[in-house]
Amino acid sequence: MNHRITTIEFDEIFPIWKRLWPDRTSPIEPNSAMCYLNGYDMYNMNTNPTFFVYIVNDEIVGVNSGHMCKDNQYRSRGLYVDPKFRGLNIAKKLLIKTIEQGKKENAVMCWSYPRKDSWMTYNSVGFYLDSDFHQSETGKNAYCSMKI
Repeated sequence: MNHRITTIEFDEIFPIWKRLWPDRTSPIEPNSAMCYLNGYDMYNMNTNPTFFVYIVNDEIVGVNSGHMCKDNQYRSRGLYVDPKFRGLNIAKKLLIKTIEQGKKENAVMCWSYPRKDSWMTYNSVGFYLDSDFHQSETGKNAYCSMKI
């Protein structure tokens, strides 16, 4: 099997994110204005996101993205792995690639807002839970972060 991680454009990740967030009512955009732990800042919408895909034999089976936020914080966002390919460490590899991108962009930390059922994957690559899980638009989520 041929496995690789590469980058794509927003219009290519968008249909996959629609599967990740099927009941989402707010628009799915390339960046998020969401800030670490609370609030929103439009600064985050003006940074250049990177969209990663995990490809197996020319098929996209996993995605994630990252973008810089205010205060040199890097946001990991939109982690998804096709159910047929779960349990193969693809999500971990995508998270590691996203963290590496944050380092390249001189971020001081990486943060995310994962669903409760994804938390163990984030924890396995070094993220720490920074809030309780609570109901959000996309499920039960909590903030997590790591210094980079």
